[in-house]
Amino acid sequence: MLALILPAQLLTISGIAGGASQPHIVEFFRTGHIVWFNLATLLVSLFSLPFAVKFGEIYGKRRVMLILAAAGIVGDVISALAPSFVVLLIGRAIAGFYGPIVALVPACIRDCFPAKRVAMAYGVVMGSVGVVVLVSPVVVGNLIDSFGWRGAMWLLTGLTVIAIGMLAVMPETPRRGRFGSEFDWAGGLLLGIGVALVAYGGGNIYSLGWGASRTVWPLLVGLLALAAFVPVELTTTSPIVDLRMLAQRPVAVVIITTAFVQFAFIISPLIFSFLAQYPRIPLASDGFGWTATHYALVGIPAGAATVGAAVVTGVLLKHVEPRPLWLIGAALLVLGLLLFGQYHRDTAQIVVSSMVVGLAGGIVMACGTAMVVSVVTAEEQATVNGIAYMALQVIGGFGYQVLFTVLAAHQVVMQGVPFYRDAGYADAYRLLAGLAGVGLLAALLLPRIRRPSDALVN
Repeated sequence: MLALILPAQLLTISGIAGGASQPHIVEFFRTGHIVWFNLATLLVSLFSLPFAVKFGEIYGKRRVMLILAAAGIVGDVISALAPSFVVLLIGRAIAGFYGPIVALVPACIRDCFPAKRVAMAYGVVMGSVGVVVLVSPVVVGNLIDSFGWRGAMWLLTGLTVIAIGMLAVMPETPRRGRFGSEFDWAGGLLLGIGVALVAYGGGNIYSLGWGASRTVWPLLVGLLALAAFVPVELTTTSPIVDLRMLAQRPVAVVIITTAFVQFAFIISPLIFSFLAQYPRIPLASDGFGWTATHYALVGIPAGAATVGAAVVTGVLLKHVEPRPLWLIGAALLVLGLLLFGQYHRDTAQIVVSSMVVGLAGGIVMACGTAMVVSVVTAEEQATVNGIAYMALQVIGGFGYQVLFTVLAAHQVVMQGVPFYRDAGYADAYRLLAGLAGVGLLAALLLPRIRRPSDALVN
């Protein structure tokens, strides 16, 4: 259980380090294409996900996670040493192999623990995100202030080495199936290529627009690949993703609501990162000009709120079903993001608004895994986690583009660096509130969900 904590949070730590680093990377390389910093990671993560989940079932999830983490180290080293923005993007793309670990860890927990202990293990491993949210920004901020953005990249490298050591001492998970002629190569390639091309085309919307050929053709080919993927999966005897599970209303709704709500929470610190660390330039930039450490310290109350909410939610989940808690968390997140959009002009306003968002985030992150666990069997866990993670990333890819498009409507470019006015930050928070609202409305369609303890025993 303890060995899984750091591997489970590698992607979260990577997101925190990347979010705090991006304003500094933009100024260092003088680039207007920072949107690809996250999208490069997303493309590889989406392409590798279906294969990682399937190989985890065949060869063991521990072995697959070790390989993915080792590949991630290579990407982190390249990113830390990158002499140009293009090389940095190559490193970030290779680091995308971290992504599937997130889908494998929950299934690994369910494989390794007796039913009566699974809920406790989930709470410890997935609830550790609160500690990560609380501690990581301060560590990352100090490294950036002392060594620049490369310090954050080296931090990821060191943590991944530790994560590999942790994975090496845990037992292997049971293996299901075998690799052979029945392996669904056609489905895996169609799915991987389809979602990667859709994400790539979406990534060009911000910089090139909807009508550009590098936007239209990837989107078109990607959608055609996904359309062809459906009949292939429905006819093969060993599908890489069992689409029939999506015909189950609880599974489909849980995937949709968690993708929209969790994306809105996860990406919200990125807006604050630019707002806090960009300089204040009259008529050009309405940032605060804080150091990375100051930015992290102001975020501590919100991190503490996230930890506290996650702990309390974990206790409540032993006694109540996750749906009402999820609805409370999603509604609170919408409120918090709207507050942040309206009130973010001084430290006091930011602390209050961010604490509301942090409380909501602790609830929805603690409930997210419980929601999935409660609607699937142990055998379906890895597959549905993979689908849920993929939905989060695809929605995140497009949401990320729209977010920067909204910011760009109120930007001023100086010496190749885009700076943002206050109206852009406000609209960005309102956009995230709208996305969280979509997830909240989807959650209203959920039928009654069993408590995690009930689901795990049955």
